[in-house]
Amino acid sequence: MHCATLCGNTGVTENGKPFCCRGCSMVYSILHENGLQKFYELDDQAGVRAGEGAEQGQYEFLADPEVRRKVIDFTDGRTTRITLTLPHIHCVACVWLLERLYKVHPAIGRTEVNFVRKTISLPFNEDEISLVEVATLLAKLGYPPEFRLQQIQETAVDTTRRRELMQLGVAGFAFGNIMLLSFPSYLGLHITESPALAQVFGGVSWALSLPVLLFSARDYFRSAWMGLKQRDISIDLPIAIGILALFGQSTVDILLGLGEGYLDSLAGLVFFLLIGKFFQRRTFDALSFDRDYTHYFPLAAQRVNQDESRASVSLDRLRPGDRLCIRNGELIPADAILIKGPALIDYSFVTGESVPEERITGETLYAGGRHHGAAIEVDVIKEVSQSYLTSLWNHQSFRKENERRFDRMTRAVGKVFTLAVLAIALLTGLVWLFIDAAHALRVVAAVLIVACPCALALSAPFVFGTALRILRPFGLYLKNGFVIEGMARVRHLAFDKTGTLTHGGLGEIRWHGEPLSEELTAASAQLAANSTHPLSRAICETFGSSGGGTASSTEHPGKGIEGWVNDQHIRLGSAAWLQECGLDVPDFGNVRVWLSVDRKVLGGYEFEDRLREGMAESLSSLGRGYDLSLLTGDRASGLETFRKGVPDFQDAQSELSPKDKLHAIDALREDGRAVMMIGDGLNDAGALRHSDVGVAVAEDVQAFSPACDAILEAEALPRLPRILRFSRHSMVVVGFCFTISLCYNALGIAWAASGHLSPLLAAVLMPLSSVSVLLVSVGGTRLAAKLSGLTSEEVSA
Repeated sequence: MHCATLCGNTGVTENGKPFCCRGCSMVYSILHENGLQKFYELDDQAGVRAGEGAEQGQYEFLADPEVRRKVIDFTDGRTTRITLTLPHIHCVACVWLLERLYKVHPAIGRTEVNFVRKTISLPFNEDEISLVEVATLLAKLGYPPEFRLQQIQETAVDTTRRRELMQLGVAGFAFGNIMLLSFPSYLGLHITESPALAQVFGGVSWALSLPVLLFSARDYFRSAWMGLKQRDISIDLPIAIGILALFGQSTVDILLGLGEGYLDSLAGLVFFLLIGKFFQRRTFDALSFDRDYTHYFPLAAQRVNQDESRASVSLDRLRPGDRLCIRNGELIPADAILIKGPALIDYSFVTGESVPEERITGETLYAGGRHHGAAIEVDVIKEVSQSYLTSLWNHQSFRKENERRFDRMTRAVGKVFTLAVLAIALLTGLVWLFIDAAHALRVVAAVLIVACPCALALSAPFVFGTALRILRPFGLYLKNGFVIEGMARVRHLAFDKTGTLTHGGLGEIRWHGEPLSEELTAASAQLAANSTHPLSRAICETFGSSGGGTASSTEHPGKGIEGWVNDQHIRLGSAAWLQECGLDVPDFGNVRVWLSVDRKVLGGYEFEDRLREGMAESLSSLGRGYDLSLLTGDRASGLETFRKGVPDFQDAQSELSPKDKLHAIDALREDGRAVMMIGDGLNDAGALRHSDVGVAVAEDVQAFSPACDAILEAEALPRLPRILRFSRHSMVVVGFCFTISLCYNALGIAWAASGHLSPLLAAVLMPLSSVSVLLVSVGGTRLAAKLSGLTSEEVSA
């Protein structure tokens, strides 16, 4: 009853229904007790045999603290998050059930299932359910988790791929043998003298076609039926109807002795469809975003060497045992032990709750937490899982509405297309009933099969996947492919200034005010070492702090940083902030960062505003096609000086707080034009979130925002005009691929409706259309990159 296994006389019943074992009976009971009966409506073979998956004590090893530490992703002592591999996930009903585990046990939160990888990300409350009980519950439901403690990153066995190959093999075997039995009719050698032998050949062919219909083609029927049950039109519906039409007519012909039917065409049709499906799956695997691009994550961490010096290293080079310095606002890139603290960790990146939690020396800090406060030092205990960091970045809570727009449009086009194909097929069938009723079903099947809505659906993913590969070497890392569509729609660009357009004070730094002692100079640099703001980093690097941090510090985004050094209370920040604190700030012209010690303002630092190399030409180019705005926290006097050298901005606003920048983005979007915000990932987080496309410019630090849609390496910023041009050209390629697909379908349907196209040839043409879309997508996108000026020679140089 649950897993579709023949029950026999097991004697196991529940509510009068027989079961093959007590495991399946228990799962059936659990689902009904929790109102999850719809599981069986979604797929009549959805259940997995559960009798062998929930042995007593099977997962007791997860109670071992050392084992538990290795397998969980995050815990704060109350809420724990873990990603498990469930090899037995096989259909949409499995996904439906696993995403509703919170109904089975209230201590389990909202789960996320990755059907392709057969994984589930699962939060649970440890006060109410243990990790052992979670694993046991999954096993009881028929989805025993797979643990590989020796190689925790190892990919699980792909049972879906194995099943696809078996389906392909069965269809190929049947196709070859049915063709062999039909060989006399191909040559016109009808066995009129031996009708009994013809009947035997037809019967054998019919028997060979049954596994093709029931096993090889079952996914098409399941998909079509699921769509109808959900009141949706699946793109597999025309294919399923075509297969049934061929089988039905062939069965009638054989039973009535009218001929051999079209069973060779049926088997060949399924065989070639599965080849096309297999090809598409392998192609999607090759273009998979978060599998191929995670090791390129363009972020770094500060590693503390044995001599206490620090060096910026890419995440993929971090190893267990490395000591890291985590400054205010930076993400913890890997699970680590806190060595120098205390720490104030915000796990909103992981849990969605933004209340920081205090951690003391010796406690474990989990990847994805963001630190607030004075710099801390940690020892890495796990290698960086960049796939995990990417999954956090792509979390649903950080997605924007415009990310879903193109996907909805593609689905709508596919639905309209499918309905049109069904209407044309019905009309064609009615016409052929008057022309040649014997061939009506054959013509209808050809019309249904030659139409390829999947070619329409593949256009955008192929183009976007290729574009992601092309853009990465040029310093741009996109959250997902649909960001390209958003970039193509952008008509207004809003820039942050310090650390984005400029180097953040990496030119000459001049002090104005009372002469500073060496002790105070070092103290200000020591405080600045706790901040990731470009001006703080410039002070730290210029005045030689080793970056040891302070006993305590607090950073106020967009304002400044304060803390205690050598029993002195020091503030570094803007004049407006110090005035808010009740301090008198003298007028020293272009001072950007002021220094106060124990409530006395001693003076401030003036920074040379040096535009990034190539940005003057880049802004001039952008100004010819886009409206440009400058949103900065700098004082108005400094902004006017900067604008004289960069006259391309139509609009410039100064002395903006992070909240002011957010409101400025909202105002720019009021006229309906898409706006791109380009700024740092910390102070500009709100503006990045509210823009249509948010681009975080990264130097060498882990300070991007989950609200951003892309990370752009700072040195690649001058390439922005070419990148935006490439995004527009990529959308032209998508439109061209759509046009090719529609033309192919129009010609193919017309040919099939005329009666000159056999179902077998239609089945061959269908995967060929996908191949043609792939070739045009990849080739067209590479040509678009070349026309946009993104050449491989530049990267290699």
